[in-house]
Amino acid sequence: MVAAGTGMYFWFSRKPKAASHDTIVFKNTPDSIISKMKVYLADDPKEVMHLDSVWMQSDSTPLKQVLNGVSEDTMNKAWSNLTLFLAYGNHSFYDLELKKPDPKVSYTINLEIEPQNGDTLMLTGTVIPDKGDGFQFKSPMMKIYSRFVVTYNYKLPEPPADSTSIKGHDPNKTITILKN
Repeated sequence: MVAAGTGMYFWFSRKPKAASHDTIVFKNTPDSIISKMKVYLADDPKEVMHLDSVWMQSDSTPLKQVLNGVSEDTMNKAWSNLTLFLAYGNHSFYDLELKKPDPKVSYTINLEIEPQNGDTLMLTGTVIPDKGDGFQFKSPMMKIYSRFVVTYNYKLPEPPADSTSIKGHDPNKTITILKN
C-alpha cells in the first residue's frame, strides 16, 4: 500500500512535458467575431504594410497566417522576436510584439475580443509560458485603413545628429496611412 501511495504521489506530482509548439486560443469570444478574425506572424519586422486586405513585410513578402476564422491554432515555438497581427475583417487590427528569452519555452496565448459601444473592439489577452511568469494586456483594436504602413521606429537605424531638430520623445511605432 505504501508503494502504491508513493507511486501515485510521483505520478501526479510530475511536471508536464514541454510542448513542441506555441498555442493561440480565442476564449469567451462570439463565433461571429472569431469567424472574421485572422492572425498573421511577422518575424522581428521593421515595417509591415497592409495593402487592400493583404498583410506583407516591407519587401512585399506576405506574412504567414496562423489563424483564419478558427478559435485555436499552433505555431512553431522556435522564435525570439515575433509580432502577431490580429485582423478583424477589414475593420480593426492589433499588433502584439512578443520577445521570448528562450526559444525552447512554449507559450499559450489566450485572446478574448469583446465588442464595445459603437464599432470598437476590446482585446484582452494573457501570454503564459510553460516556465516563468506570464503577462496580461487589454487594449482597443485600431482601425484598418485600405492601405497603410506600420513602422517600428526603435528598430530603424538612428538618425544623424542634427542641431536644428527638436529633441523629445520618439514614438515606438508610426502608422502611415497611404489610402483611406
